[in-house]
Amino acid sequence: MKRSTLIVLLAALALGAFVYFYEMKAGKGRDEEQAIKPAFTFKSEEVTFINLTHKGQTVALEKNGLGWTITQPVRADADQATIDTLVSSVTSATIERSMIMTESLQRGSGLAQPDVTVELKLKNGEQHKVVLGKKDPTDASVYAAVDQDKNVLLLPATILTNASKTLTDLRSKDIAKLSPDDLTSFKIKNQNLTFEAEKNTEAKWLVKEPANKKGKDANTTKIFSVFSTQATEIIDSPDEKIKALLAQPVVEAEFSTKDNKAIKLYISKVEGENVYVRIDGKSEIYKTGKSLVDSLNFKLADVSTEPTPAPKAEATEGKKGEKANDQN
Repeated sequence: MKRSTLIVLLAALALGAFVYFYEMKAGKGRDEEQAIKPAFTFKSEEVTFINLTHKGQTVALEKNGLGWTITQPVRADADQATIDTLVSSVTSATIERSMIMTESLQRGSGLAQPDVTVELKLKNGEQHKVVLGKKDPTDASVYAAVDQDKNVLLLPATILTNASKTLTDLRSKDIAKLSPDDLTSFKIKNQNLTFEAEKNTEAKWLVKEPANKKGKDANTTKIFSVFSTQATEIIDSPDEKIKALLAQPVVEAEFSTKDNKAIKLYISKVEGENVYVRIDGKSEIYKTGKSLVDSLNFKLADVSTEPTPAPKAEATEGKKGEKANDQN
């Protein structure tokens, strides 16, 4: 290799190294804003509406007194923790770097065809928009376009993780959103019996049916397991097979609350490792594990408790007398 060619090659390598370390390495470019600052100044509790677009599907959410609700493409309860985490990751995001937008950067950052967009509306009517591209080479940050800022910003990658959610991810998986503390009575009809109980003024559950156990203590452990059961899948358009299974439920459960509301569930027989649940007034069907039927298809001995009778004083005295005679 000629000396002149070697010099040119070394110069090119040196220039490339300079551009890499100065422009890219550790996020220290000429167009960088050195000071890390918050991306937004509003707080999580100010957010009342969200439009989340992920891979072409947009989910609209609205916050009311009961928490977050999905309003589009279906109307359904939202998973509160998932939405709160998303909002928190946006409001706490910091700008780790700001770069001048160029055509090549727009393509390389993924912002030319972004997979995720988060649109927020606040109580005061303000609207904000975050467009998310790819993660940077460190995987710790994500390229983003925020509101009217013409630069490409680097935000924490957690915002991309929390925003990359499908409709299924965002929906509440709770089958029965009730607390046992709010109940006043329940009625379970399964393959073994019809069992009914109500709460008395001392917050104690007493049997109403069957009649031969009326007034006895009711063991609610198995029954109230329904409130901790979550769906593995939510089905908005059940097929004929699922409809047929629910047409002949093996368990019917009805719960009444202090505010005179009632919720009624119909639970199918076991299909493989799963069962299906339909709730009066809701069009969607919940798919969950067969353990729900195992809990609710109980027998009377599982839910009715008999107090242990106290020993009779006379019998005790008689035994003592017999023992004394034997010793004599």
